[in-house]
Amino acid sequence: MPVVEAVLSLIGPAYLAYYGFAVPVMVIWAILCAALWVWNNRPSKRPGGIARSRSAGLMFFVLVAAGYIAAHTGVYLLAQHLAGLWA
Repeated sequence: MPVVEAVLSLIGPAYLAYYGFAVPVMVIWAILCAALWVWNNRPSKRPGGIARSRSAGLMFFVLVAAGYIAAHTGVYLLAQHLAGLWA
């Protein structure tokens, strides 16, 4: 399911780009999606999962957020470009 959540989250930046929202709104969307992904996949939810230390959890969140921001930025820029072609 985490893959489905990640792919569905890409609809947001496409919508934001098509309707002309600014880049900071897209970055906030990506960070919120990353936070939701990390929360839904925390080790304590799994049977026998070992909780991470606070610093390791924060570093993991930063890595996931950076990946989400990169993917969302690519989709945002592509949708913005295609919206310009359609107009």
